[in-house]
Amino acid sequence: MQRMAAEAFARGHATGIEGMQEAIPGLVKVLTAESSHPAARQAAARALVALDFADSAPQLAESASKFGADLRLIAEPALARWDYQPMRQVWFTRLEAPATGRQDLVLAIRCLAVAGDSSAVPLLLELVHRPAEKPATRLEAAQAAGLLRDQGLEPDARRLLAGPRSPALLNRLCAAKLLAKHDGTDARSLLQTLAADAEPAVAVLALARLVAIDPHQALELAEKALQSADPKLRQSGVDAFARAPDPARVAALARLLDDPHPAVRASVRESLYDIAQRPDLADPVHRSAMEILAGNSWRGLEQAALLLAALGHHPAAARLIELLDFNRPEVNIAAAWGLKTLAVPETMPALLEVARRRTDFRLEGKTATGLDDHTGHLLEAFGKVKYAPAEGLLRQHVPKDFQMGLFSRSAAIWSLGRLHEGVPDEKLAGQLLDRLTDEGMIREVPHVKYMSAVSLARMKAVSRAEAIRQYVGPDIPPTRLGMTIRWALIELTGEKIPEPEYRPASKADWFLEPLDEN
Repeated sequence: MQRMAAEAFARGHATGIEGMQEAIPGLVKVLTAESSHPAARQAAARALVALDFADSAPQLAESASKFGADLRLIAEPALARWDYQPMRQVWFTRLEAPATGRQDLVLAIRCLAVAGDSSAVPLLLELVHRPAEKPATRLEAAQAAGLLRDQGLEPDARRLLAGPRSPALLNRLCAAKLLAKHDGTDARSLLQTLAADAEPAVAVLALARLVAIDPHQALELAEKALQSADPKLRQSGVDAFARAPDPARVAALARLLDDPHPAVRASVRESLYDIAQRPDLADPVHRSAMEILAGNSWRGLEQAALLLAALGHHPAAARLIELLDFNRPEVNIAAAWGLKTLAVPETMPALLEVARRRTDFRLEGKTATGLDDHTGHLLEAFGKVKYAPAEGLLRQHVPKDFQMGLFSRSAAIWSLGRLHEGVPDEKLAGQLLDRLTDEGMIREVPHVKYMSAVSLARMKAVSRAEAIRQYVGPDIPPTRLGMTIRWALIELTGEKIPEPEYRPASKADWFLEPLDEN
């Protein structure tokens, strides 16, 4: 029960409930009492850390020393963050003592790094250069030393590179970590060597640092990194090329829109979007992306479609129409989104033909991956350009028929509001009111309700205002639907409807609840 009570106070603080600090004396008592169960003591420590109560540092430090390693793992990172000075000597002692257990040793290394105590660097370097030390501990020590010093560790890195052959990879990793914040001629020379390492784990660390120092000096290495089988190393190459772009490097980046790793190709797309904001490089980005769009690899097609549409490159529209029937949903959805985003009026007849086929496919009781997203984008495109010939198809999506899809139906209703903007259609308004107010046993889905309210307001269906008011009631709730309806009523009536007051949000399944004051 003490454990659950402590966890409840930590959860309450994270949720934003006021007054959780009142539990601090009780938490400290549980933390320090000899009779406390270990689980309760650890929960009390976690709660004090969550409450960020730095005044409990002495009790946390003492309890961490008395009650075991599990408690130290909770308390000591907070003590380092709070820069609790008495713990520094404890951590130094662990670094010097040969019998220190690995977990406590690693904890001390990390805490000294967090505390920013650069005087620990000599002891850390001893661990780095100690061949008998466990590899994970040496790596931790190297990383901490690299974080604490931004100069002067080049001799240690060179010593590691000239060390014994058997742990050569470990030595190279440690050397790269030591130079994580270094600059200067000597450091750059070492980083160049490490960035060309055959092991990607080493090369990534060094190349990332070189890119941060000066991407132009890393371009030759970055070009080789783009050919690596390791996605993290390719990403480092992408970062270098993106920070020092020119037409040739734009073309090289564009080829990686087809990268097999999703994070890499998405990063390339975002980088090319930013590069295209430069007037002198917009055309190279467009040309390179169009070359990818002309291919047949689904990864590149997806990313190029998204990129060119986001850039507003209208010449891509013809190819995007062809891709609406591509056999991968990633591509045909991206093509539909792209055509919606470009909103070229001349493409609407082709979009309407595809949207009709998709709808007929649904009405036959068939389905396919991504069908709702794909069709929803197309139906929304008709509203963006106010394409009147699509009205009949859009109206097919208004009735309560869940097989027509969540996004397709809400997009169609939104588009109908755009088509009838300022010109009410009483039959359509009645249908939309039914969708908005549907509270049957299987009620209408929220997205359709939102868009029904928006379209009623957009078409100025004033005759439905009173029915909407009756549905929402005298007190408009501060929910998404309530606020949408409030906006709709303001648009329809011109009234100044005050914003509703905030309502307390409730979270269930608490171990502790307020006492009933009655």
